[in-house]
Amino acid sequence: MGIRYEKSSILNWINEMGKFLRLIVDKWEGNIVDLTDQQIDSAYTDFFGLAKESFMNMKEAEILQFIDTLELEKIHPLGKLLLYDGLIQEQTELLKLSKFILEENMRRTGNYSFDDYGYLAKIDQALAAK
Repeated sequence: MGIRYEKSSILNWINEMGKFLRLIVDKWEGNIVDLTDQQIDSAYTDFFGLAKESFMNMKEAEILQFIDTLELEKIHPLGKLLLYDGLIQEQTELLKLSKFILEENMRRTGNYSFDDYGYLAKIDQALAAK
C-alpha cells in the first residue's frame, strides 16, 4: 500500500506542477495576465521546498546536491519553471540555471527530446539578446 501511496503522490505532484507550468507558459505567451510574480515566486517553495533566491544563490555543486535529493521526475519541471520565470523576469541568472538543470536532466535520464533542445535554443536566444 505504501508504494501505491508514494506513486500516487508523485503523480499528484506532477499533475499540479503541470497545471502551474501551463499557467506560467500562458503568462509568458501573453495569453493570461492574472498570474502574479508573487505566485510564481511561491511556486519554488510550494513545489521544491526552497525559495527562488536560494536557487539563485546556489553554485553548480550545490545545485547538483539539491537535484540528488529530488525524484527524477521533478528535475525537468524545475528547469522549466526557471526557464519561463527567467523569460518573464528577463533574468539571465535564472536562464543560465535553467539551462544547467535541463542539460543535467538530459544527462541523468539519457533522454534527448526535440522539446528539450527547443528549450535550450530558447535560452540561448534569450541570453544572446542580452
